[in-house]
Amino acid sequence: MTAQPSIDLVLPVLNPSQTWVEDTLASKRELELRSGRNVGLIVVNDGTKDHAAFLRMEADDPSIEVIHLAQNTGKGAALRAGIGSAKGELILFTDADFPYTIDSMVAVIRALEKGVDIALGYREQDYYASVPWFRKGMSEAFRFLLRRILRFPITDTQCGLKGMNQKGAQVFLATRIDRFLVDMEFIKLAVRNVELTLEPVVVKLRKDVTFSKMGVKVILREGLNFLRVLFI
Repeated sequence: MTAQPSIDLVLPVLNPSQTWVEDTLASKRELELRSGRNVGLIVVNDGTKDHAAFLRMEADDPSIEVIHLAQNTGKGAALRAGIGSAKGELILFTDADFPYTIDSMVAVIRALEKGVDIALGYREQDYYASVPWFRKGMSEAFRFLLRRILRFPITDTQCGLKGMNQKGAQVFLATRIDRFLVDMEFIKLAVRNVELTLEPVVVKLRKDVTFSKMGVKVILREGLNFLRVLFI
């Protein structure tokens, strides 16, 4: 009987909530139950000064790896730290609050199990019914730009749930953007690599997800990163 490939889940975390440890461990157990797989957890503390939650998590489950970054450098840098440390044959990453359903995470795992190199979470139109109007407008404008102007082959670049094998991980580690648009950079580099197979996987949000605010400073910074991706 062929052994199943090992799985690592990478979570970048900044200033976790008071219930984050318990919520994360419960989500990890549910993912293992629903997928039928053991899941290694790699938590990247992206500059949180108070380490109490991370120490509590390590005490509750010593198998969890926690990587501490000295300062907040952003999603891209935190993911590279976690993915670079992952030894699993398959690697997933998502946001610290597990915003997507466990079924969605299992669907990404199943795509990788069948031999896809990179599985990209893809949000359908019903996703927009759950998000604030400003975020909805930004997302739809971004998709239009990618599809109609730039002719990008995959328009939902920013979905926060993605999976890859170790070949795909090497592409992610070649990214340079430190913050949110690392997802777009990753996909652009992956599409260029004719040896890799990519597959969109439809994913769903949990019903109780709380969205963070997107300030003007973030939008301006990501606008500069967008230009960087265009000229890669």
